[in-house]
Amino acid sequence: MSNNNNLTALPPRSHRKSNGSNTSAPTISSSSILTASPRSSIASSISRYTGGLTTTSTFSSIDEHQSHTSTSNSSAIDFLSNSMEDFGVVDTLNFEDVDDGLIDHENMHRSREVLIDSLFKSEEAYTESLELVMRIFLQPLRKDATHTSFNFLGMKKMVCTEREFRWLFGNFEELVHMHRLTLKSLQERLRIWGPTQILSDVFQAWFPNLECYRTYLNNYAVALTTYERLARYQPFKKFIDTAHKEKSLKGSSLLSLIQLPVGCIDRYVNIITKLAELTHSMHPDYVGLHKSKLWIQQFRKSVQEKLLDADNVDQVLMIHQALTGAPFSVRAERRLVMQGQLSRVVLNTRSMGEERHYMLFSDLLVFVKPKVEGKVTRLQYKGHLVLERARVRSLTKDEAGGIAHCIEIVSSFSGVDNLNTTFIAAPTVHILYVGSDAERDEWVAKLEKVIANLDKIAAAKHAQATRRMMQSRAPRGSLTSPASSTISSNDESSSITRESTSYTS
Repeated sequence: MSNNNNLTALPPRSHRKSNGSNTSAPTISSSSILTASPRSSIASSISRYTGGLTTTSTFSSIDEHQSHTSTSNSSAIDFLSNSMEDFGVVDTLNFEDVDDGLIDHENMHRSREVLIDSLFKSEEAYTESLELVMRIFLQPLRKDATHTSFNFLGMKKMVCTEREFRWLFGNFEELVHMHRLTLKSLQERLRIWGPTQILSDVFQAWFPNLECYRTYLNNYAVALTTYERLARYQPFKKFIDTAHKEKSLKGSSLLSLIQLPVGCIDRYVNIITKLAELTHSMHPDYVGLHKSKLWIQQFRKSVQEKLLDADNVDQVLMIHQALTGAPFSVRAERRLVMQGQLSRVVLNTRSMGEERHYMLFSDLLVFVKPKVEGKVTRLQYKGHLVLERARVRSLTKDEAGGIAHCIEIVSSFSGVDNLNTTFIAAPTVHILYVGSDAERDEWVAKLEKVIANLDKIAAAKHAQATRRMMQSRAPRGSLTSPASSTISSNDESSSITRESTSYTS
């Protein structure tokens, strides 16, 4: 956005009059007041005026003139000296105060212009990033998914299916279309920009389109887990590795670009809020900008849980990418609940084993050993507990072999990594040393909530399976309505899905 004279609400300081001072500096120091104050102009006028008094009297004799000259000059100088003092009082009381107000107003105006320029540049860069996804990834993958046939003899294979394509990108094209229009409307307004131009009407035209971010956030976990799974599929990996060599990406990956829209709402909240605060109450856009500020903050609040959930999905994905030797893959519904350093207690020897890093997810408890490899930290898988139908309780010091602050987890199944081979063992008892009563109580509460939620999901799945079996056995023409039963089961599944993320808060 170019700078021009139309962008300044005040004339340049060099063109402003300040009681005879022609200085153009942004601030006026005490030294400049002494050398270029109104006093210096008045003093020069005094010398000219008093000189005139001694030469213009022609109505009296020379003697009278000589006798009264000193008196006249003295009273004129006294009068003008008093006037100078009056001017000095005015200068001291008002001049700097008025100037400070103008400077504050101009500083606010400049900050506002910088903010608007930041809005334009950030929107332009963001839209360009979305366009890169379209050009380098989305369009080529769509073409491949719709035109390439799978050949089981090893000829050309499909990079991803149409279903995987939809899971991966969701409504990404809708976001791109929205921000093309957003950038265009911003460019058109800035072409006619001036100090009293409004911007709130442009914002309010954008706001209804931001609803597409709800759809994007709803699909976020599916998109990231689809990417993680496809990244292990050789044709897709080959495509991604080739695409990432594109210079215009400047080191960005498809994954990072898919994650990018999560921060867009916060960017709008920050800029619009600051813009409203930097707008003077007498500005014609003051009311409109404050309405825009209120709207975007309320919208941000309405998607707060979805944004927090997206952040949790990012954490889970990072953990899975750091895991080595784990027998399970990432799942769209998996969330991180809590994590910490715990030690397993061996009752027979009344001792504690090596401390491990335990991570409680929404469906299992994983314990790992962190390993630093250069600048990267890897998580060496050591085992996990399946928490469905598990039981957890706090132990007394006597029950834990004389060790305080312990909990007991009885798992129906446990996964053990033995030379990269995973097998399901019989129900096991895990006794863990936590560290303090407060930490112990927190772990027990979180574990109980996860277990209860898993049991509820399992019960719903069992009920749904039973219902389907009964429907399949029902004779034709019976009163049982498959459609209504399906709708009911879908409602139950939706309810369980909503509850599955509640314990992470």
